[in-house]
Amino acid sequence: MYLMLMPYFLMLIAFGFIPVLMAISEVPTKSRANPNGGWDAFYIVMHDFRFLPAIEHVVGFMLIFVPATIFFVLMMALMLDVKPTKWKKYVRLAYIVPASISGAVSVLVWYVIFTPTLSPARIILKLFGLVRSDQIWQTGNLMYLFALMAFFTIAGNWVLIQFGSLQSISSEVIEAARVDGCSAFQLAWRIKLPLIKKYIIYMSVLVFAGGLQLFVEPQLLNTGIYMGIAQAWTPDQLTYELAFKNGDYGGASALALTMLIPSLLGALFVIFRTDMFEEANSLKKRKVKE
Repeated sequence: MYLMLMPYFLMLIAFGFIPVLMAISEVPTKSRANPNGGWDAFYIVMHDFRFLPAIEHVVGFMLIFVPATIFFVLMMALMLDVKPTKWKKYVRLAYIVPASISGAVSVLVWYVIFTPTLSPARIILKLFGLVRSDQIWQTGNLMYLFALMAFFTIAGNWVLIQFGSLQSISSEVIEAARVDGCSAFQLAWRIKLPLIKKYIIYMSVLVFAGGLQLFVEPQLLNTGIYMGIAQAWTPDQLTYELAFKNGDYGGASALALTMLIPSLLGALFVIFRTDMFEEANSLKKRKVKE
């Protein structure tokens, strides 16, 4: 067990603990924004005029992206599990193909889709009165556009993962529920979803953490397609600008550590407030008793 754990443990130290310690040590360094150095970097970066808008943007994005992803993934996984057919493997393939596109490529794909002169869906766009790109690519629409891009980048993979988790449910439990008169909806709501609750929690944590790190889509759109449309649009972009454009590594480290807090709180909530590890704890207690 320890031999199998060692590669992950070494990578966790190299790419997890050490960068965090480096960031902590970098915060009090002197910079143009913080000429005296010290821990004022946290105060300075939180009073940056770009900080609150970036937080608002990512919170709005998360409120759209996270619930929509979880709902759609569970709904589609349950629908795939309802009735086996010979076409199921092709349907699964159809879900995973869009997920094979990276975030950077998805920006280019959606740029073409939402450009009326290039879009394969130009007829549909015209039905909504959208005949110019600037009607779609506006700052006020970015929250929805980025949520759409991120959704199609990861949803397909999660559909297959949750479909696999549904396959772990005993067929005897499903048959017993059907004998007791469960409808398809009751079977999904009262039997299947509670039995894969741990997988749902796991998915929710990773989707939440991934959404917080939104960077590629707005950065590529801002620098490669529409200059200035998404300038410092997310905290990760602001961190990048502080470090590599302003030379304020202390402020960038302070902001990075600040953004670590929600993920850390989420992880602690999962560990101590859910039964994610209940089975492991039960086995441990059983061994102690023996």
